[in-house]
Amino acid sequence: MPETLAHPRQAAASAETPAETPVAVPAKALVAGVLLALFLSAIDSTVVGALLPAIAHGFGHESLYPWLVSGFLLAGVLSVPFAGLAADRSGSRAAMTAALGWFAASSLAVALVTDMPSLIAARAAQGIGAGGVTALSYVLIGQAFDNAGRAKMQGLLSSVWGLAAVAGPLLGTAVQATVGWRWLFAANVPLAAVAVAVILKHGPGTRSENPGKGPDPVALTTFAAALSAFLLLLVGPTLHLRVWSYGALAAVLVAATAAHVRRLRAPGRTGMVPADFAVRPAQRNAGLVTIGAAVTLYASVTLLPLALTASGSAGSDTAGLLVAPGALGWVVGSALTARLLQQRSARTTAIGGTFLLALGSAVLALFPGTSVAGAAVAELLIGVGTGLVTSTALVHVQNAAPARLMGTHTSTVTLLRNLGAAIGVNLLATVQTTAARSLGGPHADTDAYRIAFAVLTALALLTALAAARLRQTRTAD
Repeated sequence: MPETLAHPRQAAASAETPAETPVAVPAKALVAGVLLALFLSAIDSTVVGALLPAIAHGFGHESLYPWLVSGFLLAGVLSVPFAGLAADRSGSRAAMTAALGWFAASSLAVALVTDMPSLIAARAAQGIGAGGVTALSYVLIGQAFDNAGRAKMQGLLSSVWGLAAVAGPLLGTAVQATVGWRWLFAANVPLAAVAVAVILKHGPGTRSENPGKGPDPVALTTFAAALSAFLLLLVGPTLHLRVWSYGALAAVLVAATAAHVRRLRAPGRTGMVPADFAVRPAQRNAGLVTIGAAVTLYASVTLLPLALTASGSAGSDTAGLLVAPGALGWVVGSALTARLLQQRSARTTAIGGTFLLALGSAVLALFPGTSVAGAAVAELLIGVGTGLVTSTALVHVQNAAPARLMGTHTSTVTLLRNLGAAIGVNLLATVQTTAARSLGGPHADTDAYRIAFAVLTALALLTALAAARLRQTRTAD
């Protein structure tokens, strides 16, 4: 008989207050508002790539371009735990309203800036709002639906990312060609207002009677310093850093990590990631498979267009469109998750997803940029695998979480997915660049992409080991 996932409130039923029980809400209206909010957040993380040529023409400062993406992502990662804590303490409806307000204001700032440093700062501010909106979208649905409805709705929310991955570059190109890129960000203001109105009317306003404690400023600062140093170390070879720079970054990484761990050992302190994700197998293994899936998907969709263009197999426009099968596969995998979890265990579903991740990566390693058809098939496999793994891991974490910490644990999954995305893109880009410099010769680029995708295959197989350790969950007290 397949394993079943325990409802997160079964074991704690005797200790619950009425505020922690599932809330009856107009499901269609709530889901529509949450989907709109999540789509705005998701598409702003995918649209910038298509806008970079226009921004370059207007602002210059080419060396600063990467921070338009990394600044947005890093700020989003750091805001996620606070969004979950706010949901536990103030209620998910109030927290989402605040996050959407911040997102709308910072989007307007992006539309109005006149220089590159200001644009980077506005994008970082926008990342704070986007990270909160993303995490709280999952929290709202997780709190409003029961166990059966939760799996179905989480799959639907996950599919929004696939849609944004396809629509972002296309929409960015179309808007820039007609009215200019600034209007794309200005449009977030009225659309966010619509989402706020719907969520205020239909969203659950409950909050936990005994919420967990959030990370303190010192924990946040040390975590941010360690993460920034780690990401810079990953991309060091592509930035041509000097030897002393590596030593300085390594020292910052070690010192910040040590300070963060020491801070967390103090009584009453809570870090960016709850301790349950280190000590409880259900959360730990679900977190690992989430990171692995994000590494595989984001690294593949970033490197694949470059590989196809470098080999001459596709032009820049065609190569960019070939990430669409990955996005569509994510939608399919997310939709399949709800049905599979009713028939199979979380472990079986996750292992199947990681197998597809490894298979798709292996196809890319065999045909790195030399076969358009092979690239499309590989991205479809990786997309389906990502949908299966991430949706399963999220439901697994929510079903294992104490009811009072639903928001915190849900937002942590989002944080880990964003970390996986940043690590995957930076790591595999560095592998490819370093390999190309080392190999030399007329086929150096193709061989370097082959090596990068082979590394990606190995990482997907390591993710399968974590998936194999998923077990039936028991709700924490």
